[in-house]
Amino acid sequence: MRDSNRSIISIIARRPARALTCAALAVAFTATPVLSPVAAYAVSAETQAELDAAESQVDQYAAAYDEAVAKLNELQAKIDENTANIAQIEEELPELQAEASRAMRDAYKYQSNSSPLVSFVLKSESLDDLITNVVYMDQIQASNNAAIEELNAKEQELEQQKTELDQAKAQLEEERRTAENALAEAQAARSAAQKKAEEEDAAELARLAELAAQQSVEATAPATGEGADSGNSSNTATTPGQSVDTSVSSGGVNWNLSKEDFVNQWASRIDAYLAGSPLAGYGRLFAESAWNSGVDPRWSPAISCIESTKGAHCFRPYNAWGWMGQSFSSWEQSIPAHVAYLKRVYGPTLTVAAAKKYCPPTWQDWYNKVAAQMNRI
Repeated sequence: MRDSNRSIISIIARRPARALTCAALAVAFTATPVLSPVAAYAVSAETQAELDAAESQVDQYAAAYDEAVAKLNELQAKIDENTANIAQIEEELPELQAEASRAMRDAYKYQSNSSPLVSFVLKSESLDDLITNVVYMDQIQASNNAAIEELNAKEQELEQQKTELDQAKAQLEEERRTAENALAEAQAARSAAQKKAEEEDAAELARLAELAAQQSVEATAPATGEGADSGNSSNTATTPGQSVDTSVSSGGVNWNLSKEDFVNQWASRIDAYLAGSPLAGYGRLFAESAWNSGVDPRWSPAISCIESTKGAHCFRPYNAWGWMGQSFSSWEQSIPAHVAYLKRVYGPTLTVAAAKKYCPPTWQDWYNKVAAQMNRI
């Protein structure tokens, strides 16, 4: 906040024309009464409660799903390591099997000889030679036994690793499927709640349009009789250019997609919309931020167009949305922050109530312009 309206206006005057944002106007015009239809909120308390509950569930199950995927990725690294070990063991098996086969043949020959000691005695030229031959045969037998035991141990290790690998895969895949199903149900609930909110907002827009038309007829009709001064039409009159005549296309966002499909779909659409601007190339960040916060992915980019010509004339560093008092060091920092701010303060998408809060002085005109830009994305 500035110390006075005069200081605010003087600062704004030194900015490019597009930097005259609704946030600044909201402060500068605090002393000016805003002429608008009767204050009405497009989304009922019941619907808002349903939407908040659905959003909370989506946040909860999305976190669970992300955790399951993270665990799966962590295990996959272990699986890759185990697979490498298994491959190494399988490479060693043929040689171990050959050594074991030789050992078993030698052992068989040694054990099947009817009189091995007699053979040693006959072949030995001296007592020392006999002792040496006996020790040597014992060493061969011990080596043969070790080779056989090593083969058995390696084969058991291989089977154990394969079993653990299969069990780990099955368990984590089941956790991922459970989290994915829960997230899908929460997304469906959120979609239903948002559809209901859009319908209520559309009904509010229709009511405002009807009221504006009625006021226009009353304003042009000649005053007659004592009833000319009756009623409270002066309290709800609108000025030219302050009627709501544009709405956001319904059904534009499908929340029942996976995160990957959602982000891929909207990243390309937002990139096309922002092409040639300072925000060009940030479509994926807008889409990811929208998914994470449960916000219409078109909303923040559309506001950036109205408030700063898509980042060309920012009121504060990396602040493309007329967000008073907020400065950032990069788009990577400001985009997720603004999308989350929209959800926290204004809701998941553009509504009459959101427009009245975001741009009080000329909310009707702001609503029309933002809605038109959202429909372009």
